[in-house]
Parts: sequence; C-alpha cells; structure tokens
Amino acid sequence: MLAYITRRLVYGLVTLLALSIIVFTLLQLSGGGPLDRLKLNPRMAPYIQALTEQWGLDQPLYKQYWTWLRNYVSPCTSTDPQGCTSSFGLKNAIPIIMLVLAIAATAFVVYSVKNHWRGALVLLVWFVAILFAFRNMSIAFNWGISFQGAGPVWDLVFSRVGATFRLGFTALLLALMVGIPLGIYQAIRQYSFFDQLGTTAAFVAFSTPIFVIALALQILLALKLEQWTGVKLFYVTGMNNPGYGEMSFLQQIADTLQHLTLPALSIALISLAGYSRFQRASMLDVLHSDYLRTAKAKGLPRRRIIVKHALRNALIPIVTLVSLDVAFIIGGAIITESIFGWPGIGRLYIVAIGTVDYPVVMSIVMIIGIGIVIMNIVADILYGVMDPRVRYD
Repeated sequence: MLAYITRRLVYGLVTLLALSIIVFTLLQLSGGGPLDRLKLNPRMAPYIQALTEQWGLDQPLYKQYWTWLRNYVSPCTSTDPQGCTSSFGLKNAIPIIMLVLAIAATAFVVYSVKNHWRGALVLLVWFVAILFAFRNMSIAFNWGISFQGAGPVWDLVFSRVGATFRLGFTALLLALMVGIPLGIYQAIRQYSFFDQLGTTAAFVAFSTPIFVIALALQILLALKLEQWTGVKLFYVTGMNNPGYGEMSFLQQIADTLQHLTLPALSIALISLAGYSRFQRASMLDVLHSDYLRTAKAKGLPRRRIIVKHALRNALIPIVTLVSLDVAFIIGGAIITESIFGWPGIGRLYIVAIGTVDYPVVMSIVMIIGIGIVIMNIVADILYGVMDPRVRYD
C-alpha cells in the first residue's frame, strides 16, 4: 500500500506539472498583458518595473514559466515586499511529518485490521493528521503579489479558502446525506411511484444549469417566501451579517445557516441527483447478485441483507463519484459565489481571469488540482478499506 501511494503521489506531481504548463500557456495566449491596466496610470511605473523584474515578464515564455514555478514552490524565508508573510522553520515540517505518518498508519490499518472498524479507523487517522497539521502550519510560499495591487497572493487566496471550503463541504454533505438514502430506497422500491418521481426529479435537476437553480432558489425560497410569510428565512448575498461578531453563539449559528443554505443547496441539488442515480443502479446490481440470493435463501432478515451485505458493495462506485465530484463542486462554487456574493476563491478567480492576474489564477488552479489529486488517492485507499478483494501489491 505504501509503495502504491508513493507511486500515485509521483504520478500526481507529474499531472500537476502538466496542468500548470497548460494553464500558464493558455493565460499567455488569452490576449492582452497582465500589466495593461496598470500602464494606464503613469504613477504605477515603479510598481510595473518591480513586477516585471520579479516575474520576468520581459523574458521568453519558457523563462516566465520557470520563474513562476520557482517562486510557487519556494517557501518564504522572511517578511519582504515580494509576498512573503511568514518564516519557514522547523515547525513548518510538522504538516509533512503528519502526512507521512497518516499514510503509514493507513497502510497498517488496511492490512492489519480485518473487522468493520477498519474504515472508521482510517477516517480517524486522517482527521487527526489533518487537524494537527493545520493547527501547526505556519508555512507560507512565495507566490508573489497580485498584479492588481490586492496584496500577497498567499494571503489573498487563503483568506478565502475557508469560505469556499465551508460552502463546498456543506454542499457535498447535503448531497451525500440525501442522495445515497434516496438511491437506496428507489432501488428497494423499484418501479414504484416514488422511484419514478425520484428519477424524473433527478433528470430535471441534473439537466438544469447551476445558475438557473441558484436564481430560482433566490426567487422562491428567499424573496417569495419572505413575501408570503413576512419572515426573512434566507439571505441571498454575503456569508454573514455585519453584526455577526456581536451575536450570541446560537444567533451566529442561525445567521450562518440563513446565508449558507441557498448557495449550498444550489450546488448540492445537481450532485444529489447524480448520487441518487448511481446509488440506485449500483444497489440494483448488488441486489440481483448470486450471493444476495444465497443470503435470502438462508433466511437472513431483509434489513440485515440490505445493510450488512448489499450496502457496503453498492457504495464502492459512489467513492469514485465523490472523488471526481470535487472538481464539479469547486466549479459550481465559482458560479454560485458570484451569484450569491459569497466571499470565496470563486469570486476571486473570476476577477483574476478578467484582469489577467496570472499569479492569482495559477495559484487557485493549482490548489484545485492538488485537491483533486489527493481525493483520488484517498478514493483508492477507501477501495481497499471497503472491498477486501482490492489489493495494491
């Protein structure tokens, strides 16, 4: 397992390198220079000169890419005007150490623990490792400063990652909590009225553009519902009210839910439709398998057959779907954040593309790519956890 994960990490690095080359080239070919807007102001000449020297904007394309790559992977060593805001010391090695320990512990659990606690132990290991790593992480990389004068790219991006993570994680959780049980119930009640209704609703949701869903939710559940009830249940813009810091704990939770529900639901509806359809098809395939017929012939209770024997194998395709759905959720968040005024990296990404602010664009694209690579590796690990037949020798 450890050798397999190491190989996947190497393949992931190669994939990320190819991704960076493609995106960097496309940005350069998009037309217009990243400093064109700044050149309209004569007083920005010293700032333009500093950026040109830092990023090698007067050099050939391959040298510009090498300059960007060298800066992107270089940790900051001091506080300086080039976008470094923290020092790189011994403490910064803790996240790397925790990642290595988590991989080793996962391999040990997969091969040593044989009971149903194995999956829970793997999730616990990674939860503790990620929590401990983030609590001790003070590293910053030299991603430079925004071409539009918005500040250091590292601070600019990571000041918004939390908001996007909150939105994406909530949407994913809603989709899983509703989509999987819905697909299971549709498979058990195949061709019933509920199954037909769920199938129709899933196709409608899956074929509707996300911006149409977002606007429809704003109109129906925010504006119209407030007109009908006289009570403002949901907000259509922002992440919190201005007086959020002065609210009590329960008021803060309520305020967060009022702002979070509609954007999260607009992303979750499409994923929910996909999860329910895949779960239904996978569950039907398992329910008609030979070993399920044997279990029924032995007289095992129907609930035990479904929960213990059918559900575990039927969830394996969903693991693949979730790992691939990360990219869709982030892409949906980019559109949704623009519609709902959500202060995440999606809005920052749209603005950065419009202004050809390629340090910001490249940083966000690479963060998304790293997340997808990690999720695919985690999905491969979960295959071995959920299906004992899967081995990575």
